[in-house]
Amino acid sequence: MHRLFCALGISLLVSACSSGVETRVQSAGVTTLASHTYAIAGSEYESADLKIAQGLVERALTSRGFARADTAPLHLQVTVDSRDAALALGSSAGPQSLSPAKRRKPLQSCADKEFRVGITLTRIADGSELYRSRVSEYHCKLPLTDALPALVNAALTDLGAPRGSYSTLRSGID
Repeated sequence: MHRLFCALGISLLVSACSSGVETRVQSAGVTTLASHTYAIAGSEYESADLKIAQGLVERALTSRGFARADTAPLHLQVTVDSRDAALALGSSAGPQSLSPAKRRKPLQSCADKEFRVGITLTRIADGSELYRSRVSEYHCKLPLTDALPALVNAALTDLGAPRGSYSTLRSGID
């Protein structure tokens, strides 16, 4: 009986950090893209995480037939952010929260962070958005750099066939 309780206790402790990761996705745009060249604006104030995300996005787009050019009909914007998940993001437009605060799981040993990646493809000629994706995940121990490949992959999954708002569950370190 004592061994059973020990095994149960250990499994609960381990499951607090190795449970599934929920990826929340919001995507919108057109179902076909006429041009496959894009330009990306840079800044001297880019963070290391943003540079990593931009590289991941560019590699993923290249594998899908897109090409980067100095002057192109499409503008690519990549955003990355991290915040304490215990803080809610609100809107001055109303009482509805843009991103609610997340509560700690039972037996969780560290505070969650919310990681977000945004990708937008805009037609330069008229400013219309051809594709927009916002992806977010909560993580306790995983650093942002390690979460970026999964976030970028999820953000580009709907390219050419946006599905709106949904969430997926994948196995991984919380």
